[in-house]
Amino acid sequence: MKFVSILTAIAAAAAASPIASAPVSPKPNLLIFTKTAGIPNGIGLVTSVASKNDWSVVATEDSSVFTVEGLSNFTTLVFIHTTGDFLVDSEYEALYQYLIRGGSWLGIHAAADFGNATPPWYNTLVGGQFEFHPCSPEWTCSDAQLERYPTGGNIRSDIITIRDSTHPSTVKLPQSHNRTDEWYSYRTNPSQSADYTVLATLNETYIDDITPAYLSMVPDHPISWYSMFEGKARAWYTGMGHTIDTYSEEYFIEHVTGGLEWVVGSKD
Repeated sequence: MKFVSILTAIAAAAAASPIASAPVSPKPNLLIFTKTAGIPNGIGLVTSVASKNDWSVVATEDSSVFTVEGLSNFTTLVFIHTTGDFLVDSEYEALYQYLIRGGSWLGIHAAADFGNATPPWYNTLVGGQFEFHPCSPEWTCSDAQLERYPTGGNIRSDIITIRDSTHPSTVKLPQSHNRTDEWYSYRTNPSQSADYTVLATLNETYIDDITPAYLSMVPDHPISWYSMFEGKARAWYTGMGHTIDTYSEEYFIEHVTGGLEWVVGSKD
Protein backbone atom coordinates (compact mmCIF):
# COMPACT_ATOMS: atom_id res chain seq x y z
CA MET A 1 0.00 0.00 0.00
CA LYS A 2 2.86 2.36 0.85
CA PHE A 3 4.47 1.57 -2.53
CA VAL A 4 1.22 2.41 -4.34
CA SER A 5 0.90 5.62 -2.36
CA ILE A 6 4.44 6.66 -3.28
CA LEU A 7 3.78 5.99 -6.96
CA THR A 8 0.55 7.97 -6.74
CA ALA A 9 2.38 10.85 -5.12
CA ILE A 10 5.13 10.77 -7.76
CA ALA A 11 2.57 10.72 -10.57
CA ALA A 12 0.68 13.63 -9.05
CA ALA A 13 3.88 15.62 -8.66
CA ALA A 14 4.91 14.89 -12.23
CA ALA A 15 1.54 15.99 -13.54
CA ALA A 16 1.85 19.25 -11.66
CA SER A 17 5.45 19.79 -12.74
CA PRO A 18 6.13 22.33 -15.52
CA ILE A 19 8.52 19.79 -17.05
CA ALA A 20 5.68 17.33 -17.61
CA SER A 21 3.38 19.98 -19.11
CA ALA A 22 3.34 20.60 -22.85
CA PRO A 23 4.51 24.13 -23.70
CA VAL A 24 1.70 26.51 -24.54
CA SER A 25 2.27 28.47 -27.75
CA PRO A 26 1.61 32.20 -27.37
CA LYS A 27 -1.52 33.53 -28.98
CA PRO A 28 -0.59 35.13 -32.32
CA ASN A 29 -0.08 38.86 -32.01
CA LEU A 30 0.56 40.56 -35.34
CA LEU A 31 2.27 43.87 -36.06
CA ILE A 32 1.34 45.29 -39.46
CA PHE A 33 4.01 47.71 -40.61
CA THR A 34 3.62 49.81 -43.73
CA LYS A 35 5.58 52.66 -45.27
CA THR A 36 3.41 53.19 -48.29
CA ALA A 37 4.71 55.48 -51.00
CA GLY A 38 1.63 56.02 -53.16
CA ILE A 39 0.64 52.33 -53.18
CA PRO A 40 -2.66 51.11 -51.68
CA ASN A 41 -2.23 48.91 -48.61
CA GLY A 42 -3.87 45.73 -47.35
CA ILE A 43 -4.23 46.50 -43.65
CA GLY A 44 -7.96 45.74 -43.86
CA LEU A 45 -7.37 42.28 -45.31
CA VAL A 46 -4.80 41.25 -42.71
CA THR A 47 -6.94 42.66 -39.90
CA SER A 48 -9.95 40.69 -41.19
CA VAL A 49 -7.99 37.42 -41.27
CA ALA A 50 -6.67 38.09 -37.76
CA SER A 51 -10.16 38.82 -36.44
CA LYS A 52 -11.60 35.59 -37.88
CA ASN A 53 -8.81 33.62 -36.18
CA ASP A 54 -8.99 35.51 -32.87
CA TRP A 55 -5.46 36.87 -33.31
CA SER A 56 -4.43 40.23 -31.91
CA VAL A 57 -3.25 42.83 -34.39
CA VAL A 58 -1.70 46.30 -34.34
CA ALA A 59 -1.03 48.45 -37.42
CA THR A 60 1.50 51.29 -37.59
CA GLU A 61 3.72 53.37 -39.86
CA ASP A 62 5.88 54.42 -36.89
CA SER A 63 9.23 52.61 -37.02
CA SER A 64 10.06 53.55 -33.42
CA VAL A 65 8.43 50.25 -32.40
CA PHE A 66 11.50 48.51 -33.88
CA THR A 67 13.41 47.97 -30.66
CA VAL A 68 14.19 44.62 -29.06
CA GLU A 69 11.65 45.37 -26.33
CA GLY A 70 9.02 46.75 -28.70
CA LEU A 71 9.09 43.79 -31.10
CA SER A 72 9.06 41.27 -28.25
CA ASN A 73 5.34 41.98 -27.90
CA PHE A 74 4.61 40.41 -31.29
CA THR A 75 4.78 36.90 -32.70
CA THR A 76 4.55 37.91 -36.37
CA LEU A 77 5.46 40.95 -38.45
CA VAL A 78 3.52 41.79 -41.62
CA PHE A 79 5.28 44.19 -43.99
CA ILE A 80 2.98 45.82 -46.54
CA HIS A 81 4.60 48.09 -49.14
CA THR A 82 7.60 49.00 -47.01
CA THR A 83 9.40 50.88 -49.75
CA GLY A 84 12.80 52.55 -49.70
CA ASP A 85 15.04 52.94 -46.66
CA PHE A 86 12.31 52.59 -44.08
CA LEU A 87 14.39 51.71 -40.99
CA VAL A 88 17.57 53.11 -39.46
CA ASP A 89 20.50 50.87 -38.47
CA SER A 90 19.39 50.31 -34.87
CA GLU A 91 15.89 49.39 -36.02
CA TYR A 92 17.25 46.86 -38.52
CA GLU A 93 19.34 45.34 -35.74
CA ALA A 94 16.26 45.00 -33.54
CA LEU A 95 14.43 43.33 -36.44
CA TYR A 96 17.30 40.90 -36.95
CA GLN A 97 17.38 39.98 -33.26
CA TYR A 98 13.61 39.47 -33.34
CA LEU A 99 13.90 37.06 -36.28
CA ILE A 100 16.78 34.95 -35.00
CA ARG A 101 14.91 34.56 -31.73
CA GLY A 102 12.05 32.88 -33.59
CA GLY A 103 9.74 35.68 -34.71
CA SER A 104 8.06 35.31 -38.10
CA TRP A 105 7.65 37.61 -41.11
CA LEU A 106 5.26 38.04 -44.04
CA GLY A 107 5.79 40.50 -46.90
CA ILE A 108 3.38 41.77 -49.55
CA HIS A 109 4.33 43.26 -52.95
CA ALA A 110 6.53 46.34 -52.33
CA ALA A 111 8.02 44.77 -49.21
CA ALA A 112 10.62 43.75 -51.82
CA ASP A 113 11.13 47.36 -52.97
CA PHE A 114 13.65 48.23 -50.27
CA GLY A 115 16.55 50.65 -50.56
CA ASN A 116 20.11 49.82 -51.56
CA ALA A 117 21.40 50.79 -48.12
CA THR A 118 19.40 47.96 -46.53
CA PRO A 119 21.54 45.30 -44.77
CA PRO A 120 22.32 42.25 -46.96
CA TRP A 121 20.58 39.88 -44.52
CA TYR A 122 17.28 41.66 -45.23
CA ASN A 123 17.55 40.66 -48.88
CA THR A 124 17.98 37.08 -47.65
CA LEU A 125 14.87 37.44 -45.51
CA VAL A 126 12.71 38.72 -48.37
CA GLY A 127 14.27 36.45 -50.99
CA GLY A 128 14.65 39.03 -53.74
CA GLN A 129 14.90 42.80 -54.20
CA PHE A 130 12.65 44.58 -56.69
CA GLU A 131 14.45 45.58 -59.89
CA PHE A 132 11.87 46.31 -62.60
CA HIS A 133 8.21 46.33 -63.47
CA PRO A 134 6.64 47.46 -66.78
CA CYS A 135 7.41 51.11 -67.57
CA SER A 136 10.54 51.09 -65.43
CA PRO A 137 13.32 52.11 -64.98
CA GLU A 138 12.23 55.37 -66.64
CA TRP A 139 8.94 55.17 -64.65
CA THR A 140 7.12 56.53 -67.67
CA CYS A 141 4.96 54.36 -69.90
CA SER A 142 5.19 54.89 -73.63
CA ASP A 143 2.14 55.97 -75.59
CA ALA A 144 2.00 52.49 -77.11
CA GLN A 145 1.98 50.86 -73.66
CA LEU A 146 -0.70 53.20 -72.37
CA GLU A 147 -2.83 52.51 -75.41
CA ARG A 148 -2.50 48.74 -75.06
CA TYR A 149 -2.84 48.75 -71.26
CA PRO A 150 -5.25 51.57 -70.37
CA THR A 151 -5.17 50.64 -66.66
CA GLY A 152 -1.83 52.46 -66.45
CA GLY A 153 0.72 50.66 -68.58
CA ASN A 154 2.37 48.96 -65.62
CA ILE A 155 -0.80 47.02 -64.65
CA ARG A 156 -1.16 43.91 -66.81
CA SER A 157 -2.60 40.42 -66.83
CA ASP A 158 -0.50 37.28 -66.65
CA ILE A 159 -0.97 33.60 -65.93
CA ILE A 160 0.09 32.37 -62.50
CA THR A 161 1.17 28.74 -62.24
CA ILE A 162 1.24 27.07 -58.84
CA ARG A 163 4.53 25.23 -58.22
CA ASP A 164 3.80 23.91 -54.73
CA SER A 165 0.14 23.06 -54.15
CA THR A 166 0.71 21.61 -50.67
CA HIS A 167 1.34 24.89 -48.85
CA PRO A 168 -1.57 26.55 -46.97
CA SER A 169 -1.21 29.64 -49.19
CA THR A 170 -1.67 27.68 -52.44
CA VAL A 171 -3.60 24.53 -51.51
CA LYS A 172 -6.98 26.11 -52.37
CA LEU A 173 -5.78 27.90 -55.52
CA PRO A 174 -6.24 26.61 -59.08
CA GLN A 175 -3.14 25.24 -60.78
CA SER A 176 -3.32 27.99 -63.40
CA HIS A 177 -4.99 31.37 -63.07
CA ASN A 178 -5.07 34.60 -65.09
CA ARG A 179 -5.06 37.77 -63.01
CA THR A 180 -4.08 41.41 -63.30
CA ASP A 181 -1.49 43.21 -61.16
CA GLU A 182 1.80 45.06 -61.31
CA TRP A 183 4.39 42.34 -61.84
CA TYR A 184 7.86 42.63 -60.37
CA SER A 185 11.17 41.33 -61.65
CA TYR A 186 13.78 40.75 -58.93
CA ARG A 187 17.54 41.28 -58.79
CA THR A 188 18.07 37.74 -57.51
CA ASN A 189 16.01 34.68 -58.30
CA PRO A 190 14.91 32.63 -55.26
CA SER A 191 14.16 29.66 -57.52
CA GLN A 192 17.93 29.29 -57.95
CA SER A 193 18.54 28.81 -54.23
CA ALA A 194 17.77 25.75 -52.13
CA ASP A 195 16.98 28.09 -49.23
CA TYR A 196 13.61 29.02 -50.75
CA THR A 197 10.56 27.07 -51.85
CA VAL A 198 8.83 28.77 -54.77
CA LEU A 199 5.06 28.63 -54.50
CA ALA A 200 4.01 30.31 -57.76
CA THR A 201 5.54 31.61 -60.97
CA LEU A 202 4.50 33.89 -63.83
CA ASN A 203 4.24 32.76 -67.44
CA GLU A 204 5.53 36.21 -68.51
CA THR A 205 2.80 36.81 -71.07
CA TYR A 206 2.85 40.42 -69.82
CA ILE A 207 6.29 40.90 -71.41
CA ASP A 208 5.21 41.59 -74.99
CA ASP A 209 6.70 43.12 -78.13
CA ILE A 210 6.57 46.67 -76.71
CA THR A 211 8.04 45.71 -73.34
CA PRO A 212 11.81 45.48 -72.71
CA ALA A 213 13.09 41.91 -72.57
CA TYR A 214 15.17 42.67 -69.46
CA LEU A 215 12.03 42.23 -67.35
CA SER A 216 12.19 38.50 -68.04
CA MET A 217 13.42 36.05 -65.41
CA VAL A 218 13.19 32.91 -67.55
CA PRO A 219 13.24 29.99 -67.15
CA ASP A 220 11.43 30.66 -63.85
CA HIS A 221 9.83 33.92 -62.79
CA PRO A 222 8.80 33.42 -59.15
CA ILE A 223 6.06 35.58 -57.70
CA SER A 224 5.59 33.92 -54.29
CA TRP A 225 7.86 31.85 -52.05
CA TYR A 226 8.73 30.96 -48.47
CA SER A 227 11.78 30.08 -46.38
CA MET A 228 13.14 29.60 -42.87
CA PHE A 229 15.35 32.64 -42.33
CA GLU A 230 18.64 31.44 -40.82
CA GLY A 231 16.78 28.28 -39.82
CA LYS A 232 14.82 30.17 -37.15
CA ALA A 233 12.15 32.49 -38.60
CA ARG A 234 9.32 31.60 -40.93
CA ALA A 235 9.31 34.02 -43.87
CA TRP A 236 6.67 34.22 -46.62
CA TYR A 237 6.43 36.67 -49.52
CA THR A 238 4.05 37.40 -52.38
CA GLY A 239 4.71 39.82 -55.23
CA MET A 240 0.99 40.26 -55.80
CA GLY A 241 -0.88 43.10 -54.16
CA HIS A 242 -0.36 46.41 -55.98
CA THR A 243 -3.90 47.25 -57.06
CA ILE A 244 -6.82 48.15 -54.81
CA ASP A 245 -8.98 45.49 -56.49
CA THR A 246 -6.48 42.78 -55.50
CA TYR A 247 -7.53 42.96 -51.85
CA SER A 248 -11.13 41.99 -52.62
CA GLU A 249 -10.20 39.09 -54.94
CA GLU A 250 -11.01 35.69 -53.50
CA TYR A 251 -7.84 34.30 -55.08
CA PHE A 252 -5.60 36.78 -53.30
CA ILE A 253 -7.54 36.54 -50.03
CA GLU A 254 -7.03 32.76 -49.98
CA HIS A 255 -3.37 33.23 -50.88
CA VAL A 256 -2.58 35.71 -48.10
CA THR A 257 -4.78 33.94 -45.55
CA GLY A 258 -2.78 30.74 -46.05
CA GLY A 259 0.47 32.67 -45.85
CA LEU A 260 -0.57 34.20 -42.55
CA GLU A 261 -1.71 30.85 -41.17
CA TRP A 262 1.69 29.40 -42.04
CA VAL A 263 3.85 32.16 -40.56
CA VAL A 264 1.91 32.24 -37.29
CA GLY A 265 2.20 28.45 -37.12
CA SER A 266 -1.49 27.55 -37.11
CA LYS A 267 -1.06 25.53 -40.32
CA ASP A 268 1.94 23.73 -41.83
